[in-house]
Amino acid sequence: MRQFYPAVAGHKGDGLGPFNLAIYGQRQYHGQGPKAPWYILTNLSDIKQVMAIYRCRWGIEQLFKDCKTGGYNLEETPVNDQRFLALVLLIALAYTLATFHGQRLRQLRVDHYAGRLQEHQDKTWRQSDFGLGLYGQRWIFSMNLWPQAAVQLMALKPHKRLFFQRGLQALSLMQQAF
Repeated sequence: MRQFYPAVAGHKGDGLGPFNLAIYGQRQYHGQGPKAPWYILTNLSDIKQVMAIYRCRWGIEQLFKDCKTGGYNLEETPVNDQRFLALVLLIALAYTLATFHGQRLRQLRVDHYAGRLQEHQDKTWRQSDFGLGLYGQRWIFSMNLWPQAAVQLMALKPHKRLFFQRGLQALSLMQQAF
């Protein structure tokens, strides 16, 4: 559902407007999908442009989440101005590398091994490419650090051998991508 209402005025007492109102919603299929439509107030006059820019906003929101709580905890870092700029540069480099690694994992189609699902039956990823790249790197590091322990744990569940083999094949592809 897409609707666009140009020159909408706010309530008389608010003094808002005129602005354009874009409404975008998708149907739910089998209980999956967005719960409510997007209501976007804008000064743009084309609904396609509004939707493209609003989708980009979610990428920016994910970047801020990653920098704040998803790996770097930037807000809790007590540094002076010069060190803060150096830290932001270092974070930008590390973020770029981890994001490229996550994108590569998605291209290799091993993201369902390296990334965790939001809920058991949910198909929506809760991780950005950055989070996927970090999680994949942690998995590679831990399997290199404790290979004997992993083999011993896998031996405890022989009926899951085929799943473990798939996971080890995915790990091999991840190591090639890294």
